[in-house]
Amino acid sequence: MTYTELLESIEYWAGFNDGDVVNNTTLKKLFTSRLNRRLERYLGMMGSGSHISQIDDTNYSTQPFSFFDIVEDQNDYEFLEDEDGNTIDDITGVMIKIGDSFREINRVTLEDDDAKLIMSPNDKSGRPYRYLERNNTIFLDPVPNYSLSEGGKLFYKRVPSYFTISDTTKEPGIPTPYHELLAVGSAYDWVIVNKSNSTTLITVINGKLREMENDFRTYNELRSPIKRRITPMRHNTR
Repeated sequence: MTYTELLESIEYWAGFNDGDVVNNTTLKKLFTSRLNRRLERYLGMMGSGSHISQIDDTNYSTQPFSFFDIVEDQNDYEFLEDEDGNTIDDITGVMIKIGDSFREINRVTLEDDDAKLIMSPNDKSGRPYRYLERNNTIFLDPVPNYSLSEGGKLFYKRVPSYFTISDTTKEPGIPTPYHELLAVGSAYDWVIVNKSNSTTLITVINGKLREMENDFRTYNELRSPIKRRITPMRHNTR
């Protein structure tokens, strides 16, 4: 569904007349914001199964990774945007170039005993074999004792490719069968605030939203099944 079609769907679900939203700049801006919040929610649901998940808005034409230069005696590298200016939401992996190929290095968490040491200046230098990430900054450990152009490769999650009122043909970057989720969710957000006495309308929209979100959850579970380990029950034979 295009942006305009999503607005028309909002008109249907929220009880507007045809054109009430599409032809009203104020309402278009309001519902554009609600559509973007719903897009964030549903892309988040798709990537919620794992920190390293590479779920990405399908409107992006590039893959969610970039190269960066390794600088001698520098262990902290901040990454706020990708090469196209899109905001990086989360860093999911780091690779270091060794010879002609890249190798993934280990991730250290803030709970690790060495976390404070890695984030603070230290005399330990060499070829990095692990990193710590904090607030979109990675800290390489040990501190690189060499410089190398495009010697690192960063993997990340990006914020969604947001709607604007000027791009009327844009489609949401989630699977096509679930595009209308954004419209139903946005209509619900508006109705519970602006038509709080319309209990029947609220009940109908809420029921449809729950049904569609449950289908969406099932889709994601089937798409990325969680591995489960079965532990045999032990019996005390004494």
